[in-house]
Amino acid sequence: MLAVNIFSNGDHVCLAWRPADPDPKTWAPIADCRGFAIRRKLTRGNQPSIESWLRNRIGFQQGETPPPPAEAWRWPIQRYMWWDYDVEPGDSVSYCVVPVLGGPGGLVQPDLTGATWTQPFTIGPAVGDGVSAWFNRGVIATQWVARALQAKGGAPKTTLLQAVSTPGDPLREQLAGHLKPALLDLLKNAPGPVYAALYELNDAEVIAGLKALGSRCHLILGNGAFGKGKTDENADVRQDLRTTSQIDLHDRIVSQGHFAHNKFILFCDAAGMPEKVWTGSTNLTVTGLCTQVNNGILIEDPGVAADFRAAWDRLEQAGNAYGAPLVAGNSTATTHGAGATAITPWFAATGEAQDMDFARARIKAAKDGILFLFFFPGTYTTEPARETLLQTILEEKASSDVYTRGVVNQEIKGLTDAAATAPVNLIRSGDADPSHLPKSVLVPEAIKSVYYDWESELKGASSVMVHSKVVVIDPFGAKPVVMTGSHNMGYKASHANDDNLVVLEGNAALAQAYAANIVSIFQEYRWRDYVGSHTSNGWHGLEDNDQWQAGHLQREVADMLFWVP
Repeated sequence: MLAVNIFSNGDHVCLAWRPADPDPKTWAPIADCRGFAIRRKLTRGNQPSIESWLRNRIGFQQGETPPPPAEAWRWPIQRYMWWDYDVEPGDSVSYCVVPVLGGPGGLVQPDLTGATWTQPFTIGPAVGDGVSAWFNRGVIATQWVARALQAKGGAPKTTLLQAVSTPGDPLREQLAGHLKPALLDLLKNAPGPVYAALYELNDAEVIAGLKALGSRCHLILGNGAFGKGKTDENADVRQDLRTTSQIDLHDRIVSQGHFAHNKFILFCDAAGMPEKVWTGSTNLTVTGLCTQVNNGILIEDPGVAADFRAAWDRLEQAGNAYGAPLVAGNSTATTHGAGATAITPWFAATGEAQDMDFARARIKAAKDGILFLFFFPGTYTTEPARETLLQTILEEKASSDVYTRGVVNQEIKGLTDAAATAPVNLIRSGDADPSHLPKSVLVPEAIKSVYYDWESELKGASSVMVHSKVVVIDPFGAKPVVMTGSHNMGYKASHANDDNLVVLEGNAALAQAYAANIVSIFQEYRWRDYVGSHTSNGWHGLEDNDQWQAGHLQREVADMLFWVP
């Protein structure tokens, strides 16, 4: 018997399972089990419900012909977590997970008689209490992207950038996921004035959507990632907007040491009253939408929207400076929300990093687990008041019983390197060596050369692979928390930049949606790290025995109990 849990981020479903008995001391391999098969019931719109097997892409032998869809169970899944990407918003799905048995004489088709199915689950971005979340598919270091670029021909990086810059290109649409169309629909259907504060802007479809609003669009446009003699990364689009649109454009050209880093769009109703706000990590650029891991969140709450409008007004009045009224207004916050969800929006720059203190208190109160994605939260410090949230997580929780997993875009000396003192142990699933990787978090990598049935992968269109800024606390617990926004979750973001950090408490569906996104990315890079250190003697296909279970049942106890509480 198995215990199964499913949760979704509106783009795909994550399935996790474990032995039904919650006591790991009783766990033992299933005799003759060659893996698990997942059966799905899917109802789409008014169409009849369809049952099918989820497909594994790897067989027992290199070059083996994949089984037909009706017999996809012949390539079973030799792990305890899987993802279903073949779903669409509005689909209703349920699943059952069954062992695939068979000895030397061959595999036996799973018997579904009496199988336990999960409760039907509806796919979509809405998670309750006026909150919706979207995620792109911006992981470039994947096999499907490698094969898509091969099919297009040409130099991979050049081909990728051309594809994602072309509206309607299938690769662009796949990588942008449901995030891009959701944002474009919001712009298209805006009933009243729109107030936006943006760090970078160059995507043609988004620019067209803003221009279509005409004088209803009030835009504060920062100078982006300026440097090396260039003071305004957005100079070209700024000139274009001034000469070809009726947008009410406000410049915010900040000086070295600061970034006008917001990425929010506030939507008002027809009467001009603040109604809802879009924020998150996504820069409205070609790469932000398509080649970096990003998220977008829509909060339909008048109180939260009013706070964003007040923040927009403070920015507009500040011009290019960081005056006392801007900082004072950003240094306090009000909690809003409907139903079970409490929503606290913070804005930077603050006076004394009050937003960080608010976030740290929630991290320190974590009971079950902390999951995260970070771009570059800042450097290691010995000053507690200047700690990044990553450092707080590692020093407060990673050495405790709190389950801690995450991905950081690049190495941070003292935190993600081998010298880190409080590692988040990344267990090598199925490895004969039970030792843990020495890194605190898994830093993005790509498969660099052909390996078994895998092609070499493009690492990215730039040095940025994971751009999301997210912390999730206790997604299956009594007090789930999600922190996200434009904020890099470091002292500089709080003290020197224009940024926002939204803390949402009590919304389990939201926390589980973000958890689904984080764990899928974590597992992508977990595998690539494993390949990088095991190309000569690593995993090369499914094991034709039942001993593949032993490593998982011994070393993934914490994972199984967390994901299937």
